[in-house]
Amino acid sequence: MRADLPAGPRPCHVYDYDGEHLGSFTSWSAAHEWAHLQAAMGGVLGPLEVEDRHAGEHRQVWVDRCADVGQAAAAQLCDVLDAATHIPTQTRRPG
Repeated sequence: MRADLPAGPRPCHVYDYDGEHLGSFTSWSAAHEWAHLQAAMGGVLGPLEVEDRHAGEHRQVWVDRCADVGQAAAAQLCDVLDAATHIPTQTRRPG
């Protein structure tokens, strides 16, 4: 797992299967956990995609596994939802 330091305003984004933007986050782990949580709750088309524009990283996320985009056959189990999950509150910018 890579270091999880906030990198700028909100460089990490989550999209649904059709490419619709679902949320932006300050860190990879927050976006990654939130995507797994959304996949587990259903109601959005999957797999979801987590993107870090600064690092150039893209991963597809299902309920219990994730993989680099284009590598779905090599998807590995991901236990991110097995631990206590804390999703930071997203505040709106004034304006």
